[in-house]
Amino acid sequence: MSILTNIPPMNKFSTGKVALSIILTSESVFFATMLVAYIALRKQDSWPVEHTLARLTIPIANTAVLLFSAISAWCGTVSIRDRKTSGSQGWQMLTLLLGLVFVTIQIYEFSHAGMRINDQAFGGVFFTLMGFHGLHVLAGVVFLIINLVRTRLGDFSPNRYEAVELGTWFWYYVTAVWVVLFGALYLL
Repeated sequence: MSILTNIPPMNKFSTGKVALSIILTSESVFFATMLVAYIALRKQDSWPVEHTLARLTIPIANTAVLLFSAISAWCGTVSIRDRKTSGSQGWQMLTLLLGLVFVTIQIYEFSHAGMRINDQAFGGVFFTLMGFHGLHVLAGVVFLIINLVRTRLGDFSPNRYEAVELGTWFWYYVTAVWVVLFGALYLL
């Protein structure tokens, strides 16, 4: 008798989950590198931006929008799992709308930030971080649109909803990155 016959079979890994984990890990390295550059610039004597309560109003509102959208994304996934397709569609639509509100507010903030992308190195790093995050939010919005359409077409069931779950994972990532960026860019 072979020793290999006593080894239990490995659980099948989800290719989508493994791929998304690898992608998000590599994206995290980029964000971490940019944050380190930002912090290094921040230690310089001339700092072009003051952190006042008035200046924090828009980013705080945007943080609330993204946090609520993460909750609605979770509710959409749970609804699919609980066989509540119409409820899932509503939650997915709310998440999608909140994502678009976030991007709209971020564009407004960019245009009223009082700095430009060419304002020394600081402006470049700030706008790269914020712009790259905004692109991730837009990618998440596309993911949400695809999942919403597929939900309406009946593609998902309690046993088959991995794409919705992956979209939710991506949305959690976007939210977590924003919380880190908010703390680093606006509170430190």
